[in-house]
Amino acid sequence: MEALRALAFLGVLLQHIIGPYIRMPGVSLPDAIMLGLIFNIIKFAVPTFVFITGIVLLHNYYERVHYPRFIKKRAAEIFFPYVIWSVIYFISYHGIPGSGTASFRELGKSIASGSASYHLWFVVMIFQFYLLYPVLLALFKGARSWISSSKGRFAGVLGICGILYGALMWFSHTYIPEHDFHFGSQIVQLLLVEFRDRTFLYYLFYFILGGIAGVAMLRWRRLVIQSVPWNVLIFTGFFIWIGYELMAQAPGGKIGIGISTSLKPSMFLYTVSEIVLLYGLSLCILKNNPVLYRVLRFIGRYSFGAYLVHALTLTYIMKWLRPFDYFTSQVIPAVFFCFCPECNVLAGRYVSHQPPSFREMAHRIDRKKEAACP
Repeated sequence: MEALRALAFLGVLLQHIIGPYIRMPGVSLPDAIMLGLIFNIIKFAVPTFVFITGIVLLHNYYERVHYPRFIKKRAAEIFFPYVIWSVIYFISYHGIPGSGTASFRELGKSIASGSASYHLWFVVMIFQFYLLYPVLLALFKGARSWISSSKGRFAGVLGICGILYGALMWFSHTYIPEHDFHFGSQIVQLLLVEFRDRTFLYYLFYFILGGIAGVAMLRWRRLVIQSVPWNVLIFTGFFIWIGYELMAQAPGGKIGIGISTSLKPSMFLYTVSEIVLLYGLSLCILKNNPVLYRVLRFIGRYSFGAYLVHALTLTYIMKWLRPFDYFTSQVIPAVFFCFCPECNVLAGRYVSHQPPSFREMAHRIDRKKEAACP
Protein backbone atom coordinates (compact mmCIF):
# COMPACT_ATOMS: atom_id res chain seq x y z
CA MET A 1 0.00 0.00 0.00
CA GLU A 2 2.86 2.40 0.70
CA ALA A 3 4.27 1.89 -2.81
CA LEU A 4 0.84 2.38 -4.40
CA ARG A 5 0.21 5.44 -2.21
CA ALA A 6 3.57 6.89 -3.27
CA LEU A 7 2.73 6.45 -6.96
CA ALA A 8 -0.61 8.19 -6.38
CA PHE A 9 1.05 11.09 -4.57
CA LEU A 10 3.65 11.54 -7.30
CA GLY A 11 0.80 11.52 -9.82
CA VAL A 12 -0.98 14.31 -7.91
CA LEU A 13 2.23 16.31 -7.68
CA LEU A 14 2.88 16.06 -11.42
CA GLN A 15 -0.74 16.99 -12.23
CA HIS A 16 -0.44 20.17 -10.20
CA ILE A 17 2.78 21.10 -12.01
CA ILE A 18 1.37 20.42 -15.47
CA GLY A 19 -1.73 22.57 -14.85
CA PRO A 20 -0.05 26.01 -14.76
CA TYR A 21 2.45 25.22 -17.53
CA ILE A 22 -0.07 23.89 -20.04
CA ARG A 23 -2.11 27.09 -19.58
CA MET A 24 0.86 29.38 -20.15
CA PRO A 25 0.41 31.81 -23.06
CA GLY A 26 2.50 30.87 -26.06
CA VAL A 27 2.95 27.19 -25.17
CA SER A 28 3.42 25.27 -28.42
CA LEU A 29 0.84 22.72 -29.55
CA PRO A 30 3.31 19.77 -29.51
CA ASP A 31 4.31 20.62 -25.93
CA ALA A 32 0.65 20.99 -24.92
CA ILE A 33 -0.23 17.62 -26.51
CA MET A 34 2.66 15.91 -24.72
CA LEU A 35 1.67 17.42 -21.37
CA GLY A 36 -1.97 16.49 -21.98
CA LEU A 37 -1.06 12.86 -22.63
CA ILE A 38 1.14 12.74 -19.54
CA PHE A 39 -1.73 14.26 -17.59
CA ASN A 40 -4.02 11.46 -18.79
CA ILE A 41 -1.51 8.82 -17.68
CA ILE A 42 -1.31 10.21 -14.14
CA LYS A 43 -5.04 10.91 -13.77
CA PHE A 44 -5.32 7.72 -11.71
CA ALA A 45 -4.07 9.51 -8.59
CA VAL A 46 -7.21 10.60 -6.70
CA PRO A 47 -9.26 7.45 -7.48
CA THR A 48 -6.26 5.37 -6.35
CA PHE A 49 -6.22 7.14 -2.99
CA VAL A 50 -9.92 6.27 -2.58
CA PHE A 51 -9.18 2.69 -3.64
CA ILE A 52 -6.41 2.46 -1.02
CA THR A 53 -8.78 3.84 1.62
CA GLY A 54 -11.25 1.07 0.81
CA ILE A 55 -8.54 -1.57 1.09
CA VAL A 56 -7.16 -0.30 4.39
CA LEU A 57 -10.53 0.23 6.10
CA LEU A 58 -12.17 -3.02 5.03
CA HIS A 59 -9.01 -5.05 5.69
CA ASN A 60 -8.35 -3.61 9.16
CA TYR A 61 -11.84 -2.74 10.41
CA TYR A 62 -14.07 -5.42 8.92
CA GLU A 63 -14.92 -7.45 12.03
CA ARG A 64 -15.72 -4.48 14.24
CA VAL A 65 -15.04 -0.77 14.55
CA HIS A 66 -15.10 1.33 17.70
CA TYR A 67 -16.53 4.42 16.04
CA PRO A 68 -15.56 7.15 18.59
CA ARG A 69 -11.98 5.87 18.75
CA PHE A 70 -11.93 5.42 14.97
CA ILE A 71 -13.04 9.01 14.30
CA LYS A 72 -10.78 10.45 17.00
CA LYS A 73 -7.77 8.82 15.39
CA ARG A 74 -8.72 10.09 11.89
CA ALA A 75 -9.39 13.55 13.25
CA ALA A 76 -5.94 13.65 14.86
CA GLU A 77 -4.14 12.30 11.79
CA ILE A 78 -6.11 13.99 9.01
CA PHE A 79 -8.69 16.59 10.02
CA PHE A 80 -6.72 18.77 12.44
CA PRO A 81 -3.64 19.05 10.15
CA TYR A 82 -6.04 19.85 7.30
CA VAL A 83 -7.65 22.67 9.30
CA ILE A 84 -4.26 24.13 10.22
CA TRP A 85 -3.05 24.09 6.63
CA SER A 86 -6.36 25.48 5.39
CA VAL A 87 -5.80 28.48 7.67
CA ILE A 88 -2.20 28.80 6.41
CA TYR A 89 -3.30 28.78 2.77
CA PHE A 90 -6.20 31.14 3.44
CA ILE A 91 -3.87 33.64 5.09
CA SER A 92 -1.25 33.32 2.33
CA TYR A 93 -3.88 34.00 -0.36
CA HIS A 94 -6.21 36.47 1.39
CA GLY A 95 -4.24 37.87 4.31
CA ILE A 96 -5.01 37.62 8.02
CA PRO A 97 -8.79 37.69 8.64
CA GLY A 98 -10.05 41.01 9.97
CA SER A 99 -11.94 41.59 13.16
CA GLY A 100 -15.32 41.35 11.43
CA THR A 101 -17.37 38.19 11.14
CA ALA A 102 -17.34 38.21 7.31
CA SER A 103 -13.67 37.15 7.07
CA PHE A 104 -14.10 34.36 9.60
CA ARG A 105 -17.27 33.22 7.85
CA GLU A 106 -15.33 33.06 4.60
CA LEU A 107 -12.58 31.09 6.33
CA GLY A 108 -15.15 28.66 7.72
CA LYS A 109 -16.64 28.16 4.25
CA SER A 110 -13.18 27.50 2.85
CA ILE A 111 -12.49 24.85 5.50
CA ALA A 112 -15.90 23.20 5.07
CA SER A 113 -15.66 23.07 1.27
CA GLY A 114 -11.93 22.42 0.92
CA SER A 115 -11.45 25.58 -1.14
CA ALA A 116 -8.70 27.28 0.88
CA SER A 117 -6.33 25.95 -1.79
CA TYR A 118 -6.87 24.11 -5.05
CA HIS A 119 -5.78 20.72 -3.68
CA LEU A 120 -7.52 20.62 -0.30
CA TRP A 121 -10.91 19.51 -1.68
CA PHE A 122 -9.59 15.95 -1.62
CA VAL A 123 -9.36 15.88 2.19
CA VAL A 124 -13.01 16.96 2.48
CA MET A 125 -14.02 14.21 0.08
CA ILE A 126 -11.98 11.40 1.63
CA PHE A 127 -13.03 12.27 5.19
CA GLN A 128 -16.64 11.60 4.23
CA PHE A 129 -15.73 7.92 3.84
CA TYR A 130 -14.44 7.88 7.42
CA LEU A 131 -17.55 9.57 8.77
CA LEU A 132 -19.86 7.17 6.91
CA TYR A 133 -17.74 4.04 7.37
CA PRO A 134 -20.12 2.16 9.75
CA VAL A 135 -22.96 2.57 7.22
CA LEU A 136 -20.73 1.55 4.31
CA LEU A 137 -19.43 -1.43 6.31
CA ALA A 138 -22.97 -2.62 7.12
CA LEU A 139 -23.96 -2.40 3.45
CA PHE A 140 -20.78 -4.18 2.40
CA LYS A 141 -21.32 -7.01 4.89
CA GLY A 142 -24.94 -7.41 3.83
CA ALA A 143 -24.01 -7.58 0.16
CA ARG A 144 -21.14 -9.98 0.84
CA SER A 145 -23.30 -12.44 2.78
CA TRP A 146 -25.76 -12.54 -0.13
CA ILE A 147 -23.26 -12.94 -2.99
CA SER A 148 -20.62 -15.12 -1.28
CA SER A 149 -22.41 -18.36 -2.22
CA SER A 150 -22.21 -17.70 -5.96
CA LYS A 151 -19.55 -16.31 -8.28
CA GLY A 152 -22.31 -15.39 -10.69
CA ARG A 153 -24.00 -13.23 -8.07
CA PHE A 154 -20.70 -11.53 -7.28
CA ALA A 155 -19.98 -10.75 -10.94
CA GLY A 156 -23.56 -9.59 -11.44
CA VAL A 157 -23.58 -7.26 -8.43
CA LEU A 158 -20.18 -5.81 -9.34
CA GLY A 159 -21.36 -5.33 -12.92
CA ILE A 160 -24.54 -3.58 -11.77
CA CYS A 161 -22.48 -1.31 -9.50
CA GLY A 162 -20.24 -0.50 -12.47
CA ILE A 163 -23.22 0.29 -14.72
CA LEU A 164 -24.86 2.49 -12.08
CA TYR A 165 -21.60 4.29 -11.43
CA GLY A 166 -21.04 4.78 -15.17
CA ALA A 167 -24.55 6.25 -15.40
CA LEU A 168 -23.67 8.61 -12.54
CA MET A 169 -20.55 9.67 -14.44
CA TRP A 170 -22.67 10.35 -17.54
CA PHE A 171 -25.10 12.37 -15.40
CA SER A 172 -22.20 14.39 -13.99
CA HIS A 173 -20.30 15.00 -17.20
CA THR A 174 -23.02 15.25 -19.84
CA TYR A 175 -26.52 15.72 -18.43
CA ILE A 176 -25.84 18.35 -15.75
CA PRO A 177 -23.87 20.76 -18.00
CA GLU A 178 -26.20 20.37 -20.99
CA HIS A 179 -29.46 20.83 -19.06
CA ASP A 180 -28.33 23.23 -16.31
CA PHE A 181 -29.80 20.71 -13.90
CA HIS A 182 -31.22 21.83 -10.53
CA PHE A 183 -32.60 19.85 -7.60
CA GLY A 184 -35.38 21.23 -5.42
CA SER A 185 -33.30 21.00 -2.24
CA GLN A 186 -30.39 23.41 -1.84
CA ILE A 187 -28.37 20.88 0.16
CA VAL A 188 -28.85 18.17 -2.49
CA GLN A 189 -28.00 20.75 -5.16
CA LEU A 190 -24.72 21.54 -3.41
CA LEU A 191 -23.75 17.91 -2.83
CA LEU A 192 -24.77 16.40 -6.17
CA VAL A 193 -24.22 19.32 -8.55
CA GLU A 194 -22.21 22.27 -7.28
CA PHE A 195 -19.68 20.31 -5.21
CA ARG A 196 -19.95 16.93 -6.92
CA ASP A 197 -16.18 16.79 -7.44
CA ARG A 198 -15.77 16.51 -3.65
CA THR A 199 -18.79 14.38 -2.73
CA PHE A 200 -18.04 10.77 -1.72
CA LEU A 201 -20.85 9.37 -3.90
CA TYR A 202 -18.95 10.30 -7.07
CA TYR A 203 -15.95 8.20 -5.98
CA LEU A 204 -17.83 5.37 -4.29
CA PHE A 205 -17.04 2.68 -6.89
CA TYR A 206 -13.30 2.93 -6.21
CA PHE A 207 -13.96 2.50 -2.49
CA ILE A 208 -16.07 -0.60 -3.21
CA LEU A 209 -13.32 -2.01 -5.43
CA GLY A 210 -10.78 -1.38 -2.69
CA GLY A 211 -13.07 -3.02 -0.14
CA ILE A 212 -13.27 -6.16 -2.30
CA ALA A 213 -9.48 -6.22 -2.51
CA GLY A 214 -9.20 -5.67 1.24
CA VAL A 215 -11.42 -8.57 2.34
CA ALA A 216 -10.18 -11.02 -0.33
CA MET A 217 -6.54 -9.99 -0.59
CA LEU A 218 -4.99 -13.24 -1.86
CA ARG A 219 -7.73 -13.84 -4.42
CA TRP A 220 -7.50 -10.22 -5.55
CA ARG A 221 -3.73 -10.48 -6.05
CA ARG A 222 -4.11 -13.64 -8.12
CA LEU A 223 -6.72 -11.92 -10.25
CA VAL A 224 -4.46 -8.88 -10.75
CA ILE A 225 -1.51 -11.02 -11.86
CA GLN A 226 -3.63 -13.18 -14.17
CA SER A 227 -5.25 -10.12 -15.76
CA VAL A 228 -2.03 -8.39 -16.80
CA PRO A 229 -1.82 -9.69 -20.43
CA TRP A 230 -5.37 -8.74 -21.45
CA ASN A 231 -5.62 -5.72 -19.15
CA VAL A 232 -2.62 -4.13 -20.89
CA LEU A 233 -4.59 -4.25 -24.14
CA ILE A 234 -7.68 -2.80 -22.44
CA PHE A 235 -5.64 -0.02 -20.85
CA THR A 236 -4.03 0.83 -24.20
CA GLY A 237 -7.42 1.01 -25.89
CA PHE A 238 -8.87 3.30 -23.23
CA PHE A 239 -5.75 5.48 -23.28
CA ILE A 240 -6.21 6.01 -27.03
CA TRP A 241 -9.90 6.75 -26.44
CA ILE A 242 -9.39 9.43 -23.79
CA GLY A 243 -6.45 10.83 -25.77
CA TYR A 244 -8.75 11.24 -28.76
CA GLU A 245 -11.33 13.00 -26.55
CA LEU A 246 -8.61 15.35 -25.33
CA MET A 247 -7.58 16.30 -28.88
CA ALA A 248 -11.07 16.38 -30.39
CA GLN A 249 -12.51 18.68 -27.75
CA ALA A 250 -9.59 21.11 -27.68
CA PRO A 251 -11.09 24.57 -28.42
CA GLY A 252 -9.22 26.32 -31.23
CA GLY A 253 -6.43 23.77 -31.11
CA LYS A 254 -5.64 24.65 -27.47
CA ILE A 255 -5.35 21.64 -25.16
CA GLY A 256 -7.50 21.96 -22.03
CA ILE A 257 -6.85 19.35 -19.35
CA GLY A 258 -10.25 20.07 -17.80
CA ILE A 259 -11.61 17.72 -20.46
CA SER A 260 -9.82 14.84 -18.73
CA THR A 261 -12.00 14.94 -15.63
CA SER A 262 -12.33 11.78 -13.53
CA LEU A 263 -16.11 12.28 -13.48
CA LYS A 264 -16.94 10.93 -16.94
CA PRO A 265 -17.63 7.37 -18.17
CA SER A 266 -14.56 6.91 -20.39
CA MET A 267 -12.18 8.09 -17.67
CA PHE A 268 -13.91 5.82 -15.15
CA LEU A 269 -13.29 2.71 -17.27
CA TYR A 270 -9.74 3.81 -18.05
CA THR A 271 -8.97 4.48 -14.38
CA VAL A 272 -10.21 1.09 -13.17
CA SER A 273 -7.98 -0.63 -15.71
CA GLU A 274 -5.00 1.51 -14.69
CA ILE A 275 -5.51 0.93 -10.96
CA VAL A 276 -5.41 -2.84 -11.51
CA LEU A 277 -2.19 -2.48 -13.53
CA LEU A 278 -0.60 -0.22 -10.91
CA TYR A 279 -1.47 -2.68 -8.16
CA GLY A 280 0.33 -5.37 -10.16
CA LEU A 281 3.26 -3.01 -10.70
CA SER A 282 3.45 -2.38 -6.95
CA LEU A 283 3.56 -6.12 -6.30
CA CYS A 284 6.39 -6.50 -8.83
CA ILE A 285 8.35 -3.65 -7.22
CA LEU A 286 7.86 -5.19 -3.77
CA LYS A 287 9.10 -8.57 -4.98
CA ASN A 288 11.88 -7.67 -7.42
CA ASN A 289 13.25 -4.20 -6.59
CA PRO A 290 13.81 -3.68 -2.86
CA VAL A 291 15.73 -0.41 -3.34
CA LEU A 292 12.92 1.23 -5.34
CA TYR A 293 10.39 -0.19 -2.90
CA ARG A 294 12.18 1.45 0.06
CA VAL A 295 12.16 4.79 -1.75
CA LEU A 296 8.45 4.49 -2.55
CA ARG A 297 7.67 3.31 0.96
CA PHE A 298 9.38 6.42 2.35
CA ILE A 299 7.39 8.67 0.00
CA GLY A 300 4.14 6.84 0.76
CA ARG A 301 4.66 7.02 4.50
CA TYR A 302 4.90 10.81 4.48
CA SER A 303 2.63 11.42 1.51
CA PHE A 304 -0.18 13.10 3.47
CA GLY A 305 2.06 15.73 5.04
CA ALA A 306 3.71 16.27 1.68
CA TYR A 307 0.29 16.56 0.06
CA LEU A 308 -0.72 19.33 2.45
CA VAL A 309 2.43 21.38 1.94
CA HIS A 310 3.28 20.70 -1.71
CA ALA A 311 1.09 23.45 -3.20
CA LEU A 312 2.97 26.07 -1.19
CA THR A 313 6.32 24.52 -2.12
CA LEU A 314 5.45 24.48 -5.83
CA THR A 315 4.39 28.13 -5.72
CA TYR A 316 7.86 29.20 -4.60
CA ILE A 317 9.66 26.83 -6.98
CA MET A 318 7.72 28.21 -9.96
CA LYS A 319 8.33 31.79 -8.86
CA TRP A 320 12.04 31.04 -8.62
CA LEU A 321 12.06 29.62 -12.18
CA ARG A 322 10.08 32.48 -13.72
CA PRO A 323 13.03 34.81 -14.47
CA PHE A 324 14.87 32.10 -16.45
CA ASP A 325 14.02 32.41 -20.15
CA TYR A 326 14.83 28.76 -20.86
CA PHE A 327 12.18 27.47 -18.46
CA THR A 328 9.68 29.99 -19.81
CA SER A 329 10.04 28.82 -23.41
CA GLN A 330 10.71 25.12 -22.71
CA VAL A 331 7.75 24.05 -20.63
CA ILE A 332 8.41 20.29 -20.59
CA PRO A 333 11.91 20.64 -19.01
CA ALA A 334 10.38 23.17 -16.61
CA VAL A 335 7.68 20.70 -15.58
CA PHE A 336 10.15 17.94 -14.83
CA PHE A 337 12.53 20.35 -13.12
CA CYS A 338 9.68 21.29 -10.76
CA PHE A 339 8.83 17.63 -10.30
CA CYS A 340 11.13 17.31 -7.35
CA PRO A 341 9.57 14.84 -4.94
CA GLU A 342 12.50 15.11 -2.54
CA CYS A 343 11.65 18.70 -1.58
CA ASN A 344 7.97 17.94 -1.09
CA VAL A 345 8.45 14.64 0.70
CA LEU A 346 11.04 16.06 3.07
CA ALA A 347 8.71 18.99 3.74
CA GLY A 348 5.92 16.49 4.33
CA ARG A 349 8.13 14.55 6.73
CA TYR A 350 8.80 17.75 8.64
CA VAL A 351 5.08 18.55 8.78
CA SER A 352 4.26 15.01 9.92
CA HIS A 353 6.78 15.21 12.78
CA GLN A 354 6.05 18.56 14.36
CA PRO A 355 6.44 18.12 18.14
CA PRO A 356 4.06 16.79 19.26
CA SER A 357 2.67 15.53 15.96
CA PHE A 358 -1.02 14.74 15.63
CA ARG A 359 -0.11 11.29 14.27
CA GLU A 360 2.08 10.50 17.27
CA MET A 361 -0.59 11.75 19.68
CA ALA A 362 -3.12 9.37 18.12
CA HIS A 363 -0.69 6.45 18.30
CA ARG A 364 0.08 7.20 21.95
CA ILE A 365 -3.62 7.21 22.80
CA ASP A 366 -4.12 3.89 21.01
CA ARG A 367 -1.11 2.30 22.73
CA LYS A 368 -2.34 3.37 26.16
CA LYS A 369 -5.79 1.95 25.50
CA GLU A 370 -4.37 -1.31 24.16
CA ALA A 371 -2.09 -1.63 27.21
CA ALA A 372 -5.08 -1.13 29.50
CA CYS A 373 -7.08 -3.91 27.85
CA PRO A 374 -6.79 -7.37 29.49
